[in-house]
Amino acid sequence: MSSEDGIKKLLDAERTAQKIVADARQDRVQKLKKAVEEAEKEIKEFRDKKDKEYKEYESKYLGASSETASQLASNANKEIDTIRNATAANKQKVVDLLIKYAITCDN
Repeated sequence: MSSEDGIKKLLDAERTAQKIVADARQDRVQKLKKAVEEAEKEIKEFRDKKDKEYKEYESKYLGASSETASQLASNANKEIDTIRNATAANKQKVVDLLIKYAITCDN
């Protein structure tokens, strides 16, 4: 009977070892899941923080950019009007000079 007792003890020890290994695997899986969840939470918090900072930066500087662009367009339109007015005012003088030089012939 001692060999049967030895075999039973070995089988019991093997079952116990298998249970310990299975429990350890299950604990490892749970720890990995928990670590992944925590990492995803940290990533989400970081992303939200950076998105907020970007939106603040964007509103601060790009809002000013649109104002600057409209101001530049306004200044450009004013300069174009000034040039058109000067052209209209001096058009006849230029035509007269061209005719004068075209008619005058130096030998």
